[in-house]
Amino acid sequence: MEQTLTYKILNNHLVEGVLAPGKEIAIRIDQTLTQDATGTTAFLLYESMGAGTVKTDLSVSYIDHNMSQFGPENHNDHLYLQTVSGKFGVCHSRPGNGICHQVQLERFAKPAATLLGSDSHTPTAGGIGMLAIGAGGLDVAVAMAAGPFYLTCPKVVGIKLTGRLKDWVAAKDVILKLLSILTTKGNVGWVAEYFGNAVKTLSVPQRATITNMGAELGVTTSIFPSDSQTEKFLNAQGRAGDYKPLAADPGAKYDRVVEINLSDLEPLAACPSSPDNIKPISQLAGKKIGQVLIGSCTNSSYTDLMMVAKTLKGKTIDKMVEFGIAPGSKQVLTMLAENGALADLIAAGARILESGCGPCIGQ
Repeated sequence: MEQTLTYKILNNHLVEGVLAPGKEIAIRIDQTLTQDATGTTAFLLYESMGAGTVKTDLSVSYIDHNMSQFGPENHNDHLYLQTVSGKFGVCHSRPGNGICHQVQLERFAKPAATLLGSDSHTPTAGGIGMLAIGAGGLDVAVAMAAGPFYLTCPKVVGIKLTGRLKDWVAAKDVILKLLSILTTKGNVGWVAEYFGNAVKTLSVPQRATITNMGAELGVTTSIFPSDSQTEKFLNAQGRAGDYKPLAADPGAKYDRVVEINLSDLEPLAACPSSPDNIKPISQLAGKKIGQVLIGSCTNSSYTDLMMVAKTLKGKTIDKMVEFGIAPGSKQVLTMLAENGALADLIAAGARILESGCGPCIGQ
């Protein structure tokens, strides 16, 4: 029987249950991630289990959220996470290394594998063909101890992409368009799986932007196939050995299909106070703004920030606008510094913030 990409990965990791939508299943988890806003509790729970060294292929503890040092509390959490990671064989990402989802994509995410993270935007790794799910700290602690992850077997909505993005239309506009169709409600228990001829025109960073904001849809996760674009990205990261081609079977049946013609898209924006309140930029032209923040785990890749740098080169922002940029990772920041784009951003009036989640979570 022809299978969707989602069900192929679920089937290969199935521990308990039957793959039937709505039924409870349990799957094996290959990788986990935590961040410092949720990781402290997760590791306290893990310590209480007495499980010893983590049993996953890889577990990573990131510090990328609570990085302000107004008192000793955050620093104490960081020290705990660093030492507990060393004790249990967990890879530790120090403050400044970058946002967990961006770094996970660059360094560790693998096609056909499973990832459980104590952060809602963990599905970012779906951009590389990984089944990546956000969960609570206890679920992640259990996964680190080799316990299965229990979930409701999902329905799969196939997002068929056709055409090609026009100039100044970004991957962000693809997910905003989907949010305008599916909204933020009614999608629990579904997975968004992307397919179609236009998939091959999107790079891994573009795909990751789209799967990242599947969190706002409320779906279990979102996923793209693993193809030549995936191979290109992994080669660039020095991880050619992690590449594995993966796609839905020809003729695979989806529970629902939504088609988006990329050629028809125009620049869009999510307006207050919900991610599905989508309006074309053309309708917002002339509206005064006081603050611009660029970054977050959705749009802080090298590709994203180079677009900004090239746009602002030789220009200066309005004196009444506060402008901050948070590069997604140390790698992104280093590349911007080495090619001169960072200087262009600073000259334009940008504040360069930490490679972290500060603006996105309101800090």
